[in-house]
Amino acid sequence: MAQHLIFAEPLRVAYEDVNLAAPGPGQLQARTLLSGISHGTEMVTFLGKSQFADMKFVEGRFYVPKEPGDPGNYPFRYAGYDLISEVVAVGPEVREFAPGDRVFSPTPHRTASLLKAEDCEIVKLAPPTRPEDAIMLSLATVAFTAVQDAEIKLGDHVVVFGGGMVGQLTVQLAFLRGAGRVFLVEPNAGRRKMAEAKSPVETIDLLAGHPGMQIYQRLGKKHPDVVIECSGVVKALNDAIAVSGVAGTVVAVGYYPGPATDLMLCAEFLTNRVTIKASMNVWDCPSRWPLQWDRGRNLRTVLGLIEAGKLNVDGFVSLRVPFTEAQRAYEAIQRDASHMKVVLTY
Repeated sequence: MAQHLIFAEPLRVAYEDVNLAAPGPGQLQARTLLSGISHGTEMVTFLGKSQFADMKFVEGRFYVPKEPGDPGNYPFRYAGYDLISEVVAVGPEVREFAPGDRVFSPTPHRTASLLKAEDCEIVKLAPPTRPEDAIMLSLATVAFTAVQDAEIKLGDHVVVFGGGMVGQLTVQLAFLRGAGRVFLVEPNAGRRKMAEAKSPVETIDLLAGHPGMQIYQRLGKKHPDVVIECSGVVKALNDAIAVSGVAGTVVAVGYYPGPATDLMLCAEFLTNRVTIKASMNVWDCPSRWPLQWDRGRNLRTVLGLIEAGKLNVDGFVSLRVPFTEAQRAYEAIQRDASHMKVVLTY
């Protein structure tokens, strides 16, 4: 028997008991060590602000209004997609995993799971890897996809908006990709300081004036080569467009809930002929290089960077809460936006 976390309704966590069978052919059973809360899409659903409250995703990949009789969004049973587990049993025909192995899986918050060994998203951790480091894998892969979509070239000048987890990791990966100068636009001084401690990033304080003009002056009256927006704030996306310059490129990584009233498409976007590229590496979205880079390769590559120490994830976990007290974890994120990564312990 396992316990599964659900959102019974907006703002309320509950638990369901789930029968867990013995692993069959090609399956493995794992007990959870640590799971991570997504401060973006997951929190939006906890707060009751998801587009799925009144929309549905239908064939052809369209969002259309729900009709009378369509199921509601609650109880919501898919909260979470960062799970670090220890394998406790394997079924017949499983060769690549053994009891005692620790694995990452994109599984909702629960005390134990039955996984398919052939799933490319089940990634084995090297023995020395700490769960607190591996729990960053999903968001680090979001950042990795963003820098791929940005097509950063050696020596490029890159601007990153948002110093949350995805933005922090995007800064580091931009340097690993060969960027010459990277700027981080972030209003929180603590987050700017954290980024500066992990890389030679140049930070931009919004209180010091228009971010685009600050960067334009620092680059000798030139615009950056690419801008990556990671905050999920519509106003920041609008500022990212303004920063990018003539024929500039903006990679939109954040999740933007609600109406986009702060987006001014009649301004720099149109005047400067700016290109916006959405960056999405899940929900059946293939890579822009699908023959070379699939989801499994992305995850394994990013885990390799973490395990080799090339991607610095130290200190990003800001709060640990027992699984049985998860309500407190979500309320902490809601109350204090400065949290970087909140995890559930088991």
